[in-house]
Amino acid sequence: MAWREDLVANTGLSGARGAIVGWITSPGFVIVTWWRLAKRLRGSGRIGRALSWIILRSCLTGRGCYISLLAEIEPGLILPHPIGLVIGEGVRIGRSVTLYQSVTLGRRGSSEAEYPKLEDNVVVYAGAVVIGPVTVGKAAVIAANAVVNRDVPPGSVAAGIPARILSNTKLTASSARREA
Repeated sequence: MAWREDLVANTGLSGARGAIVGWITSPGFVIVTWWRLAKRLRGSGRIGRALSWIILRSCLTGRGCYISLLAEIEPGLILPHPIGLVIGEGVRIGRSVTLYQSVTLGRRGSSEAEYPKLEDNVVVYAGAVVIGPVTVGKAAVIAANAVVNRDVPPGSVAAGIPARILSNTKLTASSARREA
């Protein structure tokens, strides 16, 4: 279940104790949980769509972030500081991805195929922008304030405006978090 994986990813705990800790100490976990509930309700008739809209507007936008209900997000999303986060409609996010504050994932044109895809274990640091039909490979790291408009190979570090590949090391998301 996605909720349990989100809980363990954000708190390192599971069960009722983990849920209490998550709701008290992890605003990112709260936002991901509300988003998953809204997404589930969206497919359950007219009342469900209305409730999902209310949840999305009050719980997500009221906390300074926007995650489209049309985005596809795998379990384990970590949002340490979700303020200013924007995730567009066609974005695809893999497992165990970490997004810091003020990250924008969006499209570059009017086509639905113009959205980015983040594979598993990606870390995107504060203020980074990933736009267009870009694929960020497994365990890649996007540096703070980078503007990514080209594919990033797996295990790479991308930085700059526009982003350049600085290294192609076998860096994992967990080792990137330890270095931060």
